[in-house]
Amino acid sequence: MVGPWAHTRPPFRYDLHFLLICNFAGGFGQFAALKTYNKDLKTMLAIGGWNEGSRRFSPLVEDRDRRQVFIKSAIRFLRQYNFDGIDLDWEYPTQRAGGRPQDRANYATFIEEMREAFQSEADKTRKERLLISMAVPASLEYAGKGYAIDRLNEALDFFNLLTYDYHAAQEPAVNHHSPLFRPDDWSEYDFRQDLNIDATVRFYLENGATRDKLVLGIPTYGRSFTLANPDVHEIGSPATAPGEAGSGTKEDGYLAYYEICNQILDDDWELVTQYPGYMGPYAHKGNQWVGFDDVDAVVEKAFYVAEEELGGIMFWTIDNDDFRGTCGKTPYPLIESAKEAMFSVKHSIKT
Repeated sequence: MVGPWAHTRPPFRYDLHFLLICNFAGGFGQFAALKTYNKDLKTMLAIGGWNEGSRRFSPLVEDRDRRQVFIKSAIRFLRQYNFDGIDLDWEYPTQRAGGRPQDRANYATFIEEMREAFQSEADKTRKERLLISMAVPASLEYAGKGYAIDRLNEALDFFNLLTYDYHAAQEPAVNHHSPLFRPDDWSEYDFRQDLNIDATVRFYLENGATRDKLVLGIPTYGRSFTLANPDVHEIGSPATAPGEAGSGTKEDGYLAYYEICNQILDDDWELVTQYPGYMGPYAHKGNQWVGFDDVDAVVEKAFYVAEEELGGIMFWTIDNDDFRGTCGKTPYPLIESAKEAMFSVKHSIKT
């Protein structure tokens, strides 16, 4: 995750700070040691993920004693390994196996108690308070049912918006998985009308989130499909299955940006930008199709973040970008381009 943090944790500001979220089991010491190279770096430990579901989260947040045990152990662990905070990734309250209607209120209570305990620990130890962030869904339905956004906004330092995978590779038609806006030629009756970043951001703002606590998620991967007819490849065209697995990522329906850009350069995939400014391009060859964000698309999103005065940008994931720079002049073209664009707009606003 990168970003010049415009959001505040009163009375401090996090402008120009960089933050990384760590979600691997080992190497905590080496990870925290990165702060010796950048004194402004903030490191956080992520808990949860898609595979975790609700089966353990739901009983945890329901029981006060369990909540307190978790919070106290979290403080000890974070301090022991020199983390600066915790990122909670429950996907999703009230949903999936083990989810219950009361998850919404219980989750907010859990975060409020965590914030109070973190502040108390900081006051007693005179250390900087541990941060709390939360991964939250792009789906308006999931966000409304599972998250008391107004309560969470008071207790969290920021929300990480999972603003990608608006479409899955198992769907019967090809669609871009992370559009910024709804195209003008899609009617209000189109099932895709709210499946875009701008709709998600507006929903969170209308339900109690503050702009500077919303961190926008940008994908460095594409969602791929197998076309029903290789000659019909526009957005919304029929698909029969997820796309073929890439040589590096080895997952059907999923291609890293470094795989996509090399296919375009070396394998003669055709690049098409059907809705410039609204969503990223797609590439296709034969019956294979992939929608993704290129440099132009991530720059548009970075400008959106700056102009809407959001809190920053989060990428999923660092290693899916062209980290070796095989497709261009420099490594990490998506992450670096977005960062530079966001800084440029914020700098012009400040001056």
